[in-house]
Amino acid sequence: MRIFISSLVIAAILMVLSGCNESQEAGIEADASPFFTTGTGAVMQGIEGKMGLLGPEFVAGKPNKHMWHFWGTEDELGGKFSAEAVNLATGEKINPFPLDFPASIGGPNNGADGHAPSSIELPEPGMWQLDAYFDGKRFASVIVEAKLQTGGQ
Repeated sequence: MRIFISSLVIAAILMVLSGCNESQEAGIEADASPFFTTGTGAVMQGIEGKMGLLGPEFVAGKPNKHMWHFWGTEDELGGKFSAEAVNLATGEKINPFPLDFPASIGGPNNGADGHAPSSIELPEPGMWQLDAYFDGKRFASVIVEAKLQTGGQ
């Protein structure tokens, strides 16, 4: 019985200590979402068969044109579309659209069931999680890397 109680106390102390360490970490480390090729030959970043982004690399502090692509039923894709970007290093959450964005998505495109053109701006370099929502319910997330602008552009 003594050994059992001692084991419980040690387990509780370890849980408390590991919880303290996690809360002291500054951010989350994650790899960018993979790229995939659709049946039409479009190369997108995201989750094959669920959500993909078509467009150039993300440049921090500069609007980038990207086309969102979604695979799903009419019920899943029929609501109001919105998005949120989360800086994985700081936890900062922002609206990634510097311009007004249409609340609904368009029809099939590049093999997807729905699509939406957008201008996305991520203010800082680093890893960002882009969360897509329909009627306030998270549909899917893609992790992208915003890089510093290089060259004379």
